[in-house]
Amino acid sequence: MDRFELCQALRAAGVPSAYYEIPDCPGDHRAADRYFLEERDGEWVVGVHERGRREVFERFAEETRACRWIYDRLTDEGPAPGSGQEHGTAR
Repeated sequence: MDRFELCQALRAAGVPSAYYEIPDCPGDHRAADRYFLEERDGEWVVGVHERGRREVFERFAEETRACRWIYDRLTDEGPAPGSGQEHGTAR
C-alpha cells in the first residue's frame, strides 16, 4: 500500500480526513491533533501532530510499512465489548 492507496483505504473505512495528514492526500488538516506520514531523508516517518508539535513514533525504510502502521492505528476499534479485555481485565 502506498500513500495514495492509504488515502483511499482510510476514506473507504470511514475515517475522517481530519484525523490524518498524508502527502498528496486532500483533506481537512486543521485539526489540532492528527496522525501524520511524511518522508524524511529517504525514510518514512509516522507519528502524531499534537498541540502544534510533531512526535515521531516510528521510522520505516518502506512506504508500505509506514502506511500499514497508520492504517492499523486509525481503523483499530479496540477489543469487542464483553471480550474481557476492556480496561485491561481478562476473563
